[in-house]
Amino acid sequence: MNANISERVWAEINLDNLIHNFSTAKSRIGQGEVMCVIKADAYGHGAVPTAKALAGAGASFFAVATPEEALQLRRHGITQPILLLGMTTADRIPKLAEADISVTVGDTAAAKEFSKKLSSKQLMVHVKIETGMNRTGLSADSAVERTLEIATLPGIDVEGIFTHLPAADDDREFDFTNGQISALKTIVTALRDKGLQIPITHFANSAASICGNSYTDSDGFNYYRPGIMLYGSNPCFDTSTHKVDIRPVMSLRARVSQVKHVRKGESVGYGRTWYAERDSIVATVGIGYADGLLRSLSGKIEMLVNGKRAPQIGRVCMDMCMLDVTGIPGVAAGSTVTIIGNDGMESVTADDLAAAANTISYEIFCAVGRRVRRFYFQNGGLIGDTCYVDKL
Repeated sequence: MNANISERVWAEINLDNLIHNFSTAKSRIGQGEVMCVIKADAYGHGAVPTAKALAGAGASFFAVATPEEALQLRRHGITQPILLLGMTTADRIPKLAEADISVTVGDTAAAKEFSKKLSSKQLMVHVKIETGMNRTGLSADSAVERTLEIATLPGIDVEGIFTHLPAADDDREFDFTNGQISALKTIVTALRDKGLQIPITHFANSAASICGNSYTDSDGFNYYRPGIMLYGSNPCFDTSTHKVDIRPVMSLRARVSQVKHVRKGESVGYGRTWYAERDSIVATVGIGYADGLLRSLSGKIEMLVNGKRAPQIGRVCMDMCMLDVTGIPGVAAGSTVTIIGNDGMESVTADDLAAAANTISYEIFCAVGRRVRRFYFQNGGLIGDTCYVDKL
C-alpha cells in the first residue's frame, strides 16, 4: 500500500508478481514457449506496461483480442510476435500485415477475403479449429481439407493452428477436454502427412496449464496461452486440488470522503435497503460501479480499513459506496480503503468479490474502469502510472 497516492480511487499493479506468475507458468509447461494473453487491456491491468514487463522477463509471444489492441502494442515498441485471437474485417488486413500481426482464421471465406487485400506483404495466420466449444473455428470434420485450402491462398502463411478448451478448469470434464486435444492432434498429424508442417501449435489456457500435465505434455504442441494465471487468479474449479504458486498483481484502493454518525433506525443509500440496528458510524468511499465495483455486490462484501474488515452497506452508487465502520478506530476523511488487496493481516481477493457477485475474477478485473488510474510498481518502487481519462 502506497500512502503517497492522492487519488479518489486507484489500482496498484505489482509487476514483480506478474513476472513471478509468468515464471510459474513457464515452469509448468516443460520445453514449450509461453504466449501471454494480454487482451482486454491485460485483463484490466494495462496492456502496455504489462507487455513491457513480460517482454523484459522473456515472453516470446503475445495474444490480444482486437486489431486496436495489437496495434497499440506495436506503437509502444513491443516487437515480439502478436496474435490477434478475435475477429477482424478484411479492410484491416493490410495494416495488420504491415505491422507483422498474426491473425486468427476460422473459416475459408474470411481467409479468401484476407488474401484479396494483400499485396507484397505476407499475412501470418493461425487456423482456429472448432473441437467442442462451438463458438468459432473450422469444423474438425473438414479442418484438414479446409486448412490445406487456406494454405494455398496467395499471401497467406499458415504460421499456427490451435483450439480453445472451455472446460479444462473442471476435472469432471476431463474426458471432454482430452477429446478436444486428441481431435486437434489428429488434424495436425493429418496435415503433416499431407505435407503441411505448421510451426506453432497451441491449445493450453491457464486452466489446462494448472489442472494437469496430461493436457500440456501432448506431443507436438509447443506453445501455451496463459491468461488469468498471469494476473494471480487460479481458474480451476477445485483450487484445493490444483494449487499453483501465483501471486495477486492488482490491488484496488479508494479514499474515504466523509465519515458521519447515523442514528439507530435511519437508512443509508438508494432504496433504503440498509437500516442501522444501532447508532453507527458510516464512511462514504470514493468508488462506485462506474469505477468497476459491480452494483450486484451491494451489501455482500467487506472492505479493509485500518487493517479491519468493514461491511459495505446499502446500494453501490455510480461514484461511491458506504461502509459501516462502527468500532474501527481512526477512520476519517482521507483514510485508505482496500477493495482488493492486503491491509495488515487481512486480505480481500478478486475471487472473493467474484464469488459474492456469482461471477469470475476475469470480470472483476476487466470491470475496473478507465478513469481508475493504474500505478505500476517494480523492484519495490513506483515506476509509472497511466490515466485513461486524459485520453478520452
